[in-house]
Amino acid sequence: MTARSRRPVCRSAHLLLAVALGAGAVGMSACSGAAPGLTVVGTVEDAITVVAVPAIAMPSVDLNAGFPPALQTGGSTGSSASGALPGSPVLSLTGLGGVWRVATTAVREGARVSAGETIATLDDGILAAQVRAAEAGAATAAAAVPVLTDRIAEVDEKHRELTDKRSQLTDALATITSTQSTLAANRAGLVANRATLQANRAGLVTTRTGLLATQDRLRALLASLPADPSVPLPPGTPTRAEVTAQLAAIASGIASADAGLTKADAGLATMGAGLAKVDAGLTQLKTKAAQVRTGLSNIASGRAALADARSLLVDTQAIARIAVDTAAIGVTLARQQQALATVTAPVTGVVVAVADVGDLLAPGAVLATIRADGPATVRAWLAPDQVSRVCLADPARIRGDWMAGNAAALPASISAIGDRADYPPSFTVTDEVHLTRAVPVDVTTAHDPLPAGVPVQVTLLGCR
Repeated sequence: MTARSRRPVCRSAHLLLAVALGAGAVGMSACSGAAPGLTVVGTVEDAITVVAVPAIAMPSVDLNAGFPPALQTGGSTGSSASGALPGSPVLSLTGLGGVWRVATTAVREGARVSAGETIATLDDGILAAQVRAAEAGAATAAAAVPVLTDRIAEVDEKHRELTDKRSQLTDALATITSTQSTLAANRAGLVANRATLQANRAGLVTTRTGLLATQDRLRALLASLPADPSVPLPPGTPTRAEVTAQLAAIASGIASADAGLTKADAGLATMGAGLAKVDAGLTQLKTKAAQVRTGLSNIASGRAALADARSLLVDTQAIARIAVDTAAIGVTLARQQQALATVTAPVTGVVVAVADVGDLLAPGAVLATIRADGPATVRAWLAPDQVSRVCLADPARIRGDWMAGNAAALPASISAIGDRADYPPSFTVTDEVHLTRAVPVDVTTAHDPLPAGVPVQVTLLGCR
């Protein structure tokens, strides 16, 4: 039978006879002079809808679950084969090798069901576990995002701390450099003052030496002068009083020179101590400057490492967000697979057969059969010359031998016409000889159901 069409089609007799009998004769159109009112015998088709066990995806078993990666055999995990992200549910079809146990049945044979009503449920224990595993994986993936956010915030805080520390060390290095310059200038001043003081001391030493020599000459002169002041002296010779006065002045000059030397020595000692302190300070500042530069170098390395760590954390966070979306898809798939374990009626009708609780059925096996309500279809077989007198959508009337004599025939219409002649099945009720080729014609009632498998009389009114 070809697919049913709603547009009227008239078959020409020569075409149908050529297909059915292999003849090549050319005839006139069958609708041109065909007489209406063709009565044939047909059989009511049994409109059975089969409800099969759905093909439900089963979760794959990860034999490495719970073991550290170094101990996993074969180097495979639950996601390596499929490329899925860690933690996402990986499903694989069981195919014909898997079976499902019927957990409950909500209908019995002979009961009426409506479309969408539950017929039976399959054991969904492993599917429920998969839903929980998928939800746990989704929760784990979702929890990773705020953790990574906190880690990024910690890295940013450490980066700010290092930036502040670098600013402090930079200021400290500037202070050290300035102090070094000041101490170097002070040291140069101390060195110059010490040189001046050393020159002054050398001058005092020379003056004292000259004073001591003069003192010795004056003492010798004083010893050579007569003690009696009445004794006349050669012209130009100083008196004892004058020599004594000069000795007193010389002694005072020597004392002043000694005091100056003492002060000069004290000043030189103080300057030497100051220079030692300045040198020690410069050494300490040099060491401190080296430490600060080392600290700045370490901070630069730390900032670079933090920048790399932050970039890695940001990338990981992006991957974690993708994992969250992927895990949500896994949860949806797992719940969808679990929902398939509840089988509903696809049509409204009467339950003909249903599996028993505890039956083990493979995917595609018959779980239940339902005889659907609604219009009935009658299959009749027409000879090729009869087919030439009917068209699609032609009106028809159906009567059964159980109907009362005065009951009106059921209205119907032709819903399908076969495209070739064939031998009718031996179990089909027809007035044609089964060894004669005939064309199948389907007639569908407007809305009335008919008992399945019974013979009826079909009156075809012919082309309109």
